[in-house]
Amino acid sequence: MQGRGMARKLIRIDYVSLRPRLDERGRETYRPRFEPGPGVRALGYTGFDLKNADGSWYSLEQCITWSREKSDEIDGRRKAKAAGRRLKKPQRGGPVYTLQDLFEDLFLSPKFKGGAELARPGKAKPRKPLAPKTIRDYRNKADALIAFDPDLAGTAIAALTPPILIGLHEKLWSAKGHHMANGIMAVLRLGLTYARRHGKLAINPALGLGLETPEARLRIGTIPEIEHLVKAADLSGHEEVGDSIMLGIFTGQRQADRFAMLDAGASEGWRKLRQSKTGAVVAVPDAPQLAARLSAARERREKAKVKAANIIINPKTGKPHATSSYNKRFRAVRDAAVAGIKSKDGGKELLAPLESLADFNDQDLRDTAVTWLADAGCTVPEICSITGHDEQTVYAILKHYLARSADQAERAIGKLVTWLEAKGATL
Repeated sequence: MQGRGMARKLIRIDYVSLRPRLDERGRETYRPRFEPGPGVRALGYTGFDLKNADGSWYSLEQCITWSREKSDEIDGRRKAKAAGRRLKKPQRGGPVYTLQDLFEDLFLSPKFKGGAELARPGKAKPRKPLAPKTIRDYRNKADALIAFDPDLAGTAIAALTPPILIGLHEKLWSAKGHHMANGIMAVLRLGLTYARRHGKLAINPALGLGLETPEARLRIGTIPEIEHLVKAADLSGHEEVGDSIMLGIFTGQRQADRFAMLDAGASEGWRKLRQSKTGAVVAVPDAPQLAARLSAARERREKAKVKAANIIINPKTGKPHATSSYNKRFRAVRDAAVAGIKSKDGGKELLAPLESLADFNDQDLRDTAVTWLADAGCTVPEICSITGHDEQTVYAILKHYLARSADQAERAIGKLVTWLEAKGATL
């Protein structure tokens, strides 16, 4: 966009005059302007400078994008005039591309909608569109941003600057917490990157802000806590939640994968669990606790004459659980576990309160499975073979957990002492 003679010699954009000039350092820049010819002026157009809402001149990319859009608009007016239709006076001034406009375009893009546009020339595999759950999360965060600051929706994205975005992050952090604030800013950064690539911005003001990363959340359930949750599920009539908790602990699978699981039976000491959608098989040693739970779940399905073979079934519908309905039931079980459960007449305590479970979420079952397996002496590759994590993720989980676990340190020193004694060391 700078460089002596560049604007005059190399660049030509329909309906745009770049008007080169020298800045205070003697460098050649340009001031783009819409310059309609006689035929275009006859359609009602007059010239104007191409500037952003903050007063800055359009970048070269913005000029090109604007020119394409204006050409389409002018062609449409010519056809309308030729058809004898009355023309409205065209809007004067450059278009203001707002944050609301940006989010609308972003969520209509191939990354969110899929389609042939995701194919990459020269690449063997096309890019995959985002998963529906991820798309919902991005949309929810974009909606949360607009609801938090409605005036921002009508703000030109060209007016956004790093100081403005840093201030926005601080306000979000104060109102919604660190994790949510960073999540919203990540969606905003994605949107501004999209705008930059499509000529709506010269630079992305959300890059390089140096936002502080929140500490990784790691909530590991203890054995008494997990036992308590399962008992609360059974006593409160949500046995399928207890089934899901047991599957989570013994397989380390994500919630959605647990919902899709079918019990393919046991063979030679291994329990096979098949994914109903993909057909993928998760095989784990046939732990007696899990085997008993799966047997009880099968009996409940048969008694209720449920046709679906999935392990976790919504008892109201007889079909696999949806995320929203299951999470509602899980919270009900957790609240019951925290408050305790009494008999219907209120006289006998069936389950004592356990307040430590107040911050435990279903998603914590996966991390709990990893750390329990590590505590049981499993190697990282062994853990990955059950839970499906990659090794880097398991190491990241254990890195945070082991710093807080004295049991692992005690066992490690115990093994060292045993090894030294076996070697006859006299240290």
